[in-house]
Amino acid sequence: MSKNFKDREDPYLLLDSSLITPTFYDKPKLYDYKIVECGSYVQVYYYKHSRIKNPKKDDDVDLNLKKLNVEVNTSKKETKLKTSNEIEERNITRSKLQCQRIAKANMEYWKSFVTLTFEDNVTDEEFANKRFRYYVDKIRRVKKDFRYICVKEHQKRGAIHFHLLTNLECDTDLIPKRLLKRLYNKESKTWKDLEYYDLKYWNDGFSSAEPVSGDAKKIVGYISKYMTKDIDDRLFGRRRFFYSQNCIVPKISYIDSMDSRDLEFLQKKIQDKELIYQNKYLNAYDDSEVSFQEFLPH
Repeated sequence: MSKNFKDREDPYLLLDSSLITPTFYDKPKLYDYKIVECGSYVQVYYYKHSRIKNPKKDDDVDLNLKKLNVEVNTSKKETKLKTSNEIEERNITRSKLQCQRIAKANMEYWKSFVTLTFEDNVTDEEFANKRFRYYVDKIRRVKKDFRYICVKEHQKRGAIHFHLLTNLECDTDLIPKRLLKRLYNKESKTWKDLEYYDLKYWNDGFSSAEPVSGDAKKIVGYISKYMTKDIDDRLFGRRRFFYSQNCIVPKISYIDSMDSRDLEFLQKKIQDKELIYQNKYLNAYDDSEVSFQEFLPH
């Protein structure tokens, strides 16, 4: 029986070409199925009433599974602003969904969720990035296979924070356990001891870490929730997340149902796997129906 994933975010998804490794056909062709492999996860799109030309890049086909309703204003200046806002909203959505797929593709490696903050109210992008790279270099001297996804958050006061999924384990030399914190609950009038971890080598301010389990929904939510529509304007046109080079990236294949060889390839990809999620969408290009399915090994 399929697992119940009804309460999770709908995965109408798009991957930027920089995050995709072609696996089956990389030459232009017509297709009506698309397979995206994110580690153990296999995602399948079916374009029911249309056969699409395989793009050179994985463009906005999947992003347009959600219509964007933009009001046209007669003022050129205001129209340009609305168009810019529309583009920015699409870019944020794209980044968030890309991040989710990278997280899924590396699900077996994640051991901790980490937050890095600065002691001072650091708002300078270049300085913050430089200090983050310095921290990563320090870790890699000890753990050469250090793996992470990082999302940068800007608080309302402008301060920059880094949030990461990592393959560092808590209660080790790199993420040591500190003295228990005692928290007082006013309602129950009781004290609670809280396990507390911070990070070795982060000397620029406060750090915290917590172990993560194998719960995919929770792990993906940890990292993607910080990419919202209220993201700081300073990230316009910039990367909203980044990841280590040793992360597994999703692989994409285009399938033509009129080709028996293609169908055999599709069947092999989903056989012995369990359907964990499915939904239907409309393609904003032509209002045709698109179905989405996601599979995991039993």
